[in-house]
Amino acid sequence: MTTNRGASQDALRIARAEGGAVTKTHAGAIHSPVSGRTDHLPTHVASGSYVIPADIISAMGEGNTMAGFKVADRMFPGPTGAIPMNGSSVPVVVAGGEYVIHPDTIASKWGSLDDGHRTLDEFVKQMRAKTVKTLQALPGPKRD
Repeated sequence: MTTNRGASQDALRIARAEGGAVTKTHAGAIHSPVSGRTDHLPTHVASGSYVIPADIISAMGEGNTMAGFKVADRMFPGPTGAIPMNGSSVPVVVAGGEYVIHPDTIASKWGSLDDGHRTLDEFVKQMRAKTVKTLQALPGPKRD
């Protein structure tokens, strides 16, 4: 996820072009035909949302992003899709394969946004370490 000033301005420009003020935010899976790790989709998320990176979602699905989305939906039940705004939003630029957890889901699961964000940061680090360990243990290509 990119949150630099240019990305924020792009997201606001697109919102204005689509009719003015931002009235909805996104939560849940980010579907895109463009491969992950390419922040190119301007959108708005509810303030306090958490974006799980695409590589983590793929790893949760054992290399399959769609399966990872299903795992994330079970782990983080809550609002998904275009959510009517009932607070502030943050313009972001996201990548296909990422997953946005709504702040209401975070607060209900961990009691506070701060605790939830700390736990999710640690979860991402642990998933990356586990994925690296798994990949290192795989056999190399078969040779004839």
